[in-house]
Amino acid sequence: NVQAKGKGGGRRAGSSSRPGGQPSMEQYLPPIDPDNEQFVIYVRSKKGFKAWYPLNVVTGGSTANTLVKGLDSDLSRELAVKSLTTNIGQAIYKETEQLEEMCRRMPMLKNAKQLEFGFMVLDKSNPSSMFKPTADKVFVIPEEDETRLPAQKMAEGFQNAAGKVKDFLGGS
Repeated sequence: NVQAKGKGGGRRAGSSSRPGGQPSMEQYLPPIDPDNEQFVIYVRSKKGFKAWYPLNVVTGGSTANTLVKGLDSDLSRELAVKSLTTNIGQAIYKETEQLEEMCRRMPMLKNAKQLEFGFMVLDKSNPSSMFKPTADKVFVIPEEDETRLPAQKMAEGFQNAAGKVKDFLGGS
């Protein structure tokens, strides 16, 4: 924990409940929703220094809760990740202009040529971990056109599979 001189580094009384003595971060912590999963939306520059910066925290509903449970199982993990990245990606890309504008006001992203978004499931037992996410916890959201396609691809895939089954069974 590096502290700049003259920033009140010695006054730690009263911050005993906060590890690292960073009261300023606490004001940005989202209210915890006990019933629904919450997701931290991140942004970073696509090139250069690849640190994730938290942009927002969004709360999911029952579908999101089910998908997050799916992240714990090897069988459902890939599908859960795909579904979450698609849904969160679509929500982000609906607001792209406002988000980009917001990001350009952040000094560390002001000169980024291309932005990349990601998300992480908020750790409710340690919400301040959202400020220093480990790379393996953040799921990168693919380009906009990739977030639109999976549902259509899946539907076409099912139609093709149904057609193959019909052919196999000798139907027409």
